[in-house]
Formats: sequence, C-alpha cells, structure tokens
Amino acid sequence: MRELREPPPLRVRVRRNFPNDPTVRDDVALLGRIPHWHFHFDTRLGRMRPRSAAFEDHADGDPMPVCRRDIIDAEGGDLRRVIIGHAGFALTSLTAGQFRSKDQTVFPDPLPKESSHAKIRGPKPESVSRWFAKHAAWVIPHPAN
Repeated sequence: MRELREPPPLRVRVRRNFPNDPTVRDDVALLGRIPHWHFHFDTRLGRMRPRSAAFEDHADGDPMPVCRRDIIDAEGGDLRRVIIGHAGFALTSLTAGQFRSKDQTVFPDPLPKESSHAKIRGPKPESVSRWFAKHAAWVIPHPAN
C-alpha cells in the first residue's frame, strides 16, 4: 500500500517554484507601482501609506511585480519610467532584504520593455502585507502629497 504524504509547506513549494536569486542583494531597492485606490491615510502613523492590498500577488496567482532600482540606476534611467502610462500612480520602495525577512523570494524577470522587472513570491497573509505597507517608503509620492 502506498503511503500518502502531506504536501510540503507553502514556503517550501514557493522556493522550489520561484527560487530566490542571491544576485539580487538584500540592500537593493525594489520599486512598486501604487494605484490611487490603494492610497490610505493611516491615523496611527499620521501619514499617507499604501493599503496592504497593494502588496499581494495578482488574483491569477502571478507573483507581485517590482522594478529593481539598481538596474535602472546602472542604465542611467529615470525612476519615473516605472509609472509611465499609469496616471495617478505613485512609487514605493522596500529592499530585497525586507521582502526576504518575511519569507518572500526575489527573482529577476526582465521584460522586453523593462529590463529592471522582477517578481516577489511567497505567502502574503494580511499581517505580512500590512507590514510591507507600513514600511514602504514613497519614492514618487502620491499626487495628493
């Protein structure tokens, strides 16, 4: 008789399918586009911050997209290129190390039109998404700022 085994924990499955790339150093800033519907004034922090929903994977399961600031800087690029065509969006930053500290993997995913494109994958319960939202730094602030 064949023994049924439980599947490995989610964090193990994530690392198998979306391995962490150590060439993306922990101090690399990863930039995320934040649409206007995710701007939130946090009365406890006394400032505007992104909503935690801005730090979730896509509904179709695709990992959370970001852009690597180190690549943009090395190419002599302008950070605003990340939000071109996205009127009313802002740009936030967290480091690869901050994402990894919450069991996320970071891996490059360059696109033909965006060489700095990367993805963040891992379990993002509300507590993790909220932590990202509270620690994200505005790079290009929301228009109301």
